[in-house]
Amino acid sequence: MKKVIYLSLCTLVLAFVSSNLLAQQDYEYHPALSDNFVVSLGIFKSDNSFTVAANGVINPDEDRIDFDDNVGVDGSSTLFNGQLRWKFGKQRKWSLWGQYFKNNATGEAVLEEDVEWQDIIFREGSFVAGGVKMEIVRVFVGRSLVKTPRQDFGVGIGVHNLSLGAFIEGEVLIDDGTTEFKHGEVSKSQPLPNVGTWWEFSPARNWLLHARVDWISANVGDLDGTLWNTVAGVNYQAFRNVGFDLSYQFFNLNLKVDGADWIGEIDMRYSGPVLSVTANW
Repeated sequence: MKKVIYLSLCTLVLAFVSSNLLAQQDYEYHPALSDNFVVSLGIFKSDNSFTVAANGVINPDEDRIDFDDNVGVDGSSTLFNGQLRWKFGKQRKWSLWGQYFKNNATGEAVLEEDVEWQDIIFREGSFVAGGVKMEIVRVFVGRSLVKTPRQDFGVGIGVHNLSLGAFIEGEVLIDDGTTEFKHGEVSKSQPLPNVGTWWEFSPARNWLLHARVDWISANVGDLDGTLWNTVAGVNYQAFRNVGFDLSYQFFNLNLKVDGADWIGEIDMRYSGPVLSVTANW
């Protein structure tokens, strides 16, 4: 009986190793180029910059506030970054892409100069807290213009659904010499359309170089300005359906806001390395 069990286990191990070796041999170039689905789950180590203005009624031309330098909001974050691609149609030349990441950065500081935010004046020496939040959902549809077993280049159109917000709170000096706690907050949610392009190239069997650019410069709804969302990196296929990816992400917003609850500007940048695990099938 022991010999039968031993032989059975050996047979299972040999079968598993053989099937894995055969699976490893069923592609000449990186399999993400030929498979229908690619999913990426990663950690985005970002260097951030937040500059925001929230104009009031009394002073409609308030200065921008650097939330890192003035309010103590942390200039670095570790974010979740999830991405998906589905290739479909004849010869898989059409692609549907998705991306999601968000951040909620807060900080505290003693002001080194007066700060004006929605007609609230926080005086020099005041202790304040502040924060900036952002959530991005990207959906993109494109078509490959050049598609070979080792290369994929295409263009398309998409939408970035933006959810943006910022706040400052603290004690404010009143005319009679007393202080009062004040909280000023602005937020905006709106989709922005964009155009984009991508390129992928497999220089060797398990390696993939990739790059992508999304861009818009337009006046849409209550927002007027520019959006950039770019990434470039390299992927190593460790197993038939699993790989590891190291890339560099750059995301920048430079917008004027003219809404019912927020009139002002926002300049927001996220940039840094992204380390991901990828799955393709």
